[in-house]
Amino acid sequence: MEIGWIDFSKNERSKILSVLDLLGEKGVLDELGISQIRDGYSDLFFPGTSTIQTRAKYFFIVPYAFRDLEFNNQYDLFKLKKTFDNCEEKCAHIFLENNPDESGVIGSRAIRNGSWVSRTPSAIYWAGLRKYGFFKGKMSIDQYIKFIAVQKQNTSGAVNLGNRSDEGHDDKNAGDVQKAHLFNIPSYKRDWMDNLKMNLTFEEGQFLKNQIIESCPDSLMAYVLKYDIHEFLDISSFSDLDAIIHRFPDDIKNNYNKANSFSEFCFALRVVYNLIVSENKNEEAVKEFDNLNFHEISNIDIDDIMGSLGIFNPYLGKFLKNSREAVENEDFDELKNIIWEREVSLKGINRSKTAHPGEYDVNEWFAGKRLDYRFSIARDIVGDIYESEKDGD
Repeated sequence: MEIGWIDFSKNERSKILSVLDLLGEKGVLDELGISQIRDGYSDLFFPGTSTIQTRAKYFFIVPYAFRDLEFNNQYDLFKLKKTFDNCEEKCAHIFLENNPDESGVIGSRAIRNGSWVSRTPSAIYWAGLRKYGFFKGKMSIDQYIKFIAVQKQNTSGAVNLGNRSDEGHDDKNAGDVQKAHLFNIPSYKRDWMDNLKMNLTFEEGQFLKNQIIESCPDSLMAYVLKYDIHEFLDISSFSDLDAIIHRFPDDIKNNYNKANSFSEFCFALRVVYNLIVSENKNEEAVKEFDNLNFHEISNIDIDDIMGSLGIFNPYLGKFLKNSREAVENEDFDELKNIIWEREVSLKGINRSKTAHPGEYDVNEWFAGKRLDYRFSIARDIVGDIYESEKDGD
């Protein structure tokens, strides 16, 4: 029997690739299957973010591109999709032409190689646009483009959608589309791309700030923005938030302490994971293992963490509780066996690195280190917002 790759649509491929990117911190594979807890805390502290977001400006570029789509004179669904894709790519070209060293330009590497990305800005930011209330509907990107096409055709359905030529039409139905548009943005100008810059305008920064505060009022990110905690930008990692966490409400502090303890616990498991894979030859893992405080690390309530996040996963719970008990007893042979069994159960014997020790570079670190919980992404977005406020001073 011949086996091949299923030819998904572009939208489905983009979803799959985005999910694969979200499996780890900045591309780190979730070797031990703890992503439910990691993502639970990430959504709690920094909702609307994802590991593949870059700059806050894209929260506006995507809506502006859709507004352009609503105004243009095309009616054909597939041409509308192509126009939208071209607009997103054009923005990347403009950023690179105006400032080749600009950070956070999605697709910069692909453009330099003469191609374009599979995960476009709209695909990366769509969930955040919905979370922050920029987009008021529940549709996917493809569904919204189809919605625009149907509105333009001014029909009750789209029986012939995609087969109708847009040649010779003007924007006489643009008003109907504008009445039905589902984006909530502060302003829109038809020439928004002429002086496109990655920095937010003052108006954009204030709008994004208010949307985050209003849509996610109990989050750490919203609290930072509401009370202008600029010291947040000076923090280098999630664990270093300990320096300012006393300024936050008790519920945020309590969740932070749990998340930080879980991060330290998972780091210990990852240290042991690398000792297994390298057959105790990874010098960094050996050094980190010697510095671990096993009593402190084992002082963690797995049931409380999973329960507070609403996570029901008996297999994950059993793995974590068995690991905690082994750490508490300093039974590292048992801990290695638990980690080995966990990875094999998730990936199979052939793909499990712990089942093939000694076959990898002993100096390479696998499975990630301490959990970031998307802190660095949130810090960049908050930084863009605070930077925009200088324009209004």
